[in-house]
Amino acid sequence: MARKRRKMSTGRKVGIGVVAVVVVVGAIAGVSAAINGNRGNSTNVLNEYLPTPMTTQDLSQMTDQYAFQIAGNVQQGLLSRKADGTPSAGLARSWSHSRDGMTWTFHLRPNLRWSNGDRLTASDFVYGWRRTVDPKTASQYAYIYSGIRNADAINSGRNKNLNSLGISAPDRNTVVVHLEHPMPQFENLMAFPVFFAQDQHFVSRLGKRTGTNSARQVYSGPYRFVGWNGSNNRFRLVPNRHYWNASKVRNDGVNFRVVTDTTASLALFNRGRLDQVTLNTPEQIRRYRNARNLHIYNQARTDYIEYNQTGRIRALNNLHIRQALNLATDRAGVSQAISQGLYTVPTGITPAGLARTQTGRDFSKAAASSTDYRYNISRARRLFEQGMREVGIRNLTLTVEASSESATTKPTLDAIQQTWQQLPGLTVHEKFVPFRQRLQDAINHNFDVLLTAWGADYAEPQTFLNMFVTNGPNNDGSWSNREYDQTIQNASVRYALNDRQRISNEIRSEQILFQQAAVNPIDWMNSPVLSNPRVHGVEYFSSGAPYYYWNAHKTR
Repeated sequence: MARKRRKMSTGRKVGIGVVAVVVVVGAIAGVSAAINGNRGNSTNVLNEYLPTPMTTQDLSQMTDQYAFQIAGNVQQGLLSRKADGTPSAGLARSWSHSRDGMTWTFHLRPNLRWSNGDRLTASDFVYGWRRTVDPKTASQYAYIYSGIRNADAINSGRNKNLNSLGISAPDRNTVVVHLEHPMPQFENLMAFPVFFAQDQHFVSRLGKRTGTNSARQVYSGPYRFVGWNGSNNRFRLVPNRHYWNASKVRNDGVNFRVVTDTTASLALFNRGRLDQVTLNTPEQIRRYRNARNLHIYNQARTDYIEYNQTGRIRALNNLHIRQALNLATDRAGVSQAISQGLYTVPTGITPAGLARTQTGRDFSKAAASSTDYRYNISRARRLFEQGMREVGIRNLTLTVEASSESATTKPTLDAIQQTWQQLPGLTVHEKFVPFRQRLQDAINHNFDVLLTAWGADYAEPQTFLNMFVTNGPNNDGSWSNREYDQTIQNASVRYALNDRQRISNEIRSEQILFQQAAVNPIDWMNSPVLSNPRVHGVEYFSSGAPYYYWNAHKTR
């Protein structure tokens, strides 16, 4: 996730804890030769897979975790991340900020090059940021620039002057950023692909065709992306000889294939064709749960339901009906059905392990005292009957839409359908569509009820909470609440550097989401991964781009 996952890891401490990050260093020998796999592969090339087709490598247009997974390795930002998730030097060799946290200065490494040999300069960051924020680009991720001077005004169309965006290049190797208010997550965002440089000379010629295949993009990171024609299912990352630190890349590249069938991906791993595989069904988890090369990663991802509150289904604008649907959701049952209980039962939209309060307590536990997402079918029936009377109907049919590629969506919807249809007068239909269509249906509000997902862009609750502000680009259900908008404004702006007040407003935001049944958290996803013990040094992050490959290598 995942819908848009995005994800990025934090290391900055401003009263907020550091997200857990794991380095895959090669497991002990597996339970069997079949589980260990990869016995005959002696090359230093990694073999990976994606569970859905690639969408784009346009940095201004990508929204899903798989696009970010590629981009995080073929591009690099002003900053990068260490194995523990803390910010490190990237294309910028050093950086600093003013005392008030409003002005940031980055000094680029000398003689940077794009993969095609073009000079990479500070102006490429200026161009990339302006392109993403420009409303003509229609980037779904432009909202994440909020807090950078004039970004909101430009993206909304109120300010027509792109040059007024708070980024400048006083010389070839210096980037200066001006903020409208302090942003605790700012350093971490500089390692997130949406903020990476874009080669103006290259991209301006292609326009909307940028990133639609691997040849229609240039790369600033350790690898180049090759072999993708825009629709095929085999492609590669190959070392980028123009990368500033090319000599430190420890492998000969990464082969990718798209494998949408979970049985097929596991079989490929067992035959040595893949170096890691995610277990996606209860049967797979049951079979390999005690395998010595099984790793459990916190994904900082929430699977959740959105209700279409545009008026398309009048009943879903009724608070008591939405509250009833939330109460009729057996989250523990869903977790058991899809993961043998491995996924965590959620107590809010912000997952456990993402961030900490100013006292060091996990944010999700602090927020749980203000929410109560428990399963209570008898109370759900009473509220549903009350809501149906208020709407003036006796029967209601809802279609729940989900991605067809995921092995977990069918058992998830089956479990939800079973409990929801215990509500008097409710009929529930299931609808499965390709991942890309689900993304487009979400954007167009073309659904009744949507099973979707969000993974953290950075390790702070606002990466989840910001989604549900009025008219937010990821508020697919079009829910709106003035008090909620104010609490987010308080946390993001007024109390950005006041840990206690910021976190208090974020907890209140979680409470409002619960009280208004704005969304319905289904699970906090954990990822069970079987890995090849001969592979060492793959770095996994629970937010931002999920994997860095350039430190990985194989042993014989």
